[in-house]
Amino acid sequence: MSRRFVLCWVVALVVVGVTIGVWRPWDPVPGELRDALGPVEAVPGVVGTDLGYEVLQRDPKDGDAALADLEVRLDEHLAPEEAGAAAAEAAALFRAAHVPGVDLTRSVRFAAGDPVEVGAVTVFPLATHSSDDPAGAVSQAFELWQAGAARVSTGFAETTGTDELLALADVAAQRGIVTSLATLDATVRYDTDGDTVDPAQVRLAVEAAQRDGVETAISSGLHGLSVHTTSAGDSDAAAAVVAWIEERRPPGDDPVPYTVSSPGYATFVEGWVGGVAPPEPEPHPVRMPAGTEPWPADDSAAECTGADLELSLGTPDAATGGRYLAVHARNVSGEPCAVDGVPDVVFRNADGEAQQDVTIAPPFPGAVAERVVVPAGEQVLATLEWRAMSTANDPDVTTEVEVVAVPGAAPVAFVPRVPDLGGLSADEAEGAMASGGGDPTTLDVLDGAEVRVGPWAQAVDGWS
Repeated sequence: MSRRFVLCWVVALVVVGVTIGVWRPWDPVPGELRDALGPVEAVPGVVGTDLGYEVLQRDPKDGDAALADLEVRLDEHLAPEEAGAAAAEAAALFRAAHVPGVDLTRSVRFAAGDPVEVGAVTVFPLATHSSDDPAGAVSQAFELWQAGAARVSTGFAETTGTDELLALADVAAQRGIVTSLATLDATVRYDTDGDTVDPAQVRLAVEAAQRDGVETAISSGLHGLSVHTTSAGDSDAAAAVVAWIEERRPPGDDPVPYTVSSPGYATFVEGWVGGVAPPEPEPHPVRMPAGTEPWPADDSAAECTGADLELSLGTPDAATGGRYLAVHARNVSGEPCAVDGVPDVVFRNADGEAQQDVTIAPPFPGAVAERVVVPAGEQVLATLEWRAMSTANDPDVTTEVEVVAVPGAAPVAFVPRVPDLGGLSADEAEGAMASGGGDPTTLDVLDGAEVRVGPWAQAVDGWS
């Protein structure tokens, strides 16, 4: 191999190396954003950055759409005001960077402290973001962290124990900080509901969690106290927890609802902390969503018969500890007709046998039915709600719901179904369900259940 040939190869390799180093084909981040990192990292208090960039849609004509995600790491020793000022300046510099021809969505996160591995995820002790007020969000996060929080994220702070949790609640209340709080092991939690922290509510959850046989205790200004036990609902331990709550003075002597659940949510006990209940509500019908135009009342309209109404069953829905379902009735008579009352509902198992000892209750205290004149072609609905029940021991779950719409009507049986929404619009999915489409499912309405059944009410799109 000649010396000239070797020299040519060396020159070619140098050129390729320089080209790759400048071009960076593996790096999709536009140069304008990359150049903005220098000023951001020069902000006092910023100790590092990490920039992610993803092209969401390529459009040679109108320009690409992309997402830029910047993580700004701050010096953990900053005072809260200094951290907030650094966050605001860093966010402003990043957002000022212009990328020609790209519809760019920007996200800025702030972190501090030494990261730790939680499962397969790397977590910073402090990690928060705010698109509207980075200074306020970061300064408050630093306040909570420096006041003893083990981990702080957006709207949430965690501590190693209950003593630290109580101390942090006092700090948050004094500073007017809106945040949820919890212990790292999730045995105690306080949900803010958008208000500043109430230390008395936090203490209520802490004291409940310290009772024998309690697995978790959650306190919320909106939903009250929720306690989950490790003991069966009919055990002495569970009864002792309920007795303690009934004797416990509620914060501020204000009504605080409570629920106590047993493993698998097999048993639910509801009541008011200390027996302090709110005044009985005035009887009233179902309230319609704001802006709803009620159907005209017509005293001359005939009562709907079973033949006038076409029934359908909605899709079962669920939230933590709760189950929901709606029955729909469409007026197919061609004339207005009226309904007034609550549908009769029976829950049957796979053998066709009715679930035993099912209690039918109003949907809310003071609920009353009212006469609803249903225009031709329109529909009313009645809501069903119940608490989750344990199916761990293979009980006879509900496989069929039988509905009698109005007195004298023939019962109509439905198999609960969940829709296959693949490729269907919302209207098409609703039509498929109304015509019996979707996959059969079961309901955890078992013997001894309590089901809250609402009266017939004017149906409104998107509301149940």
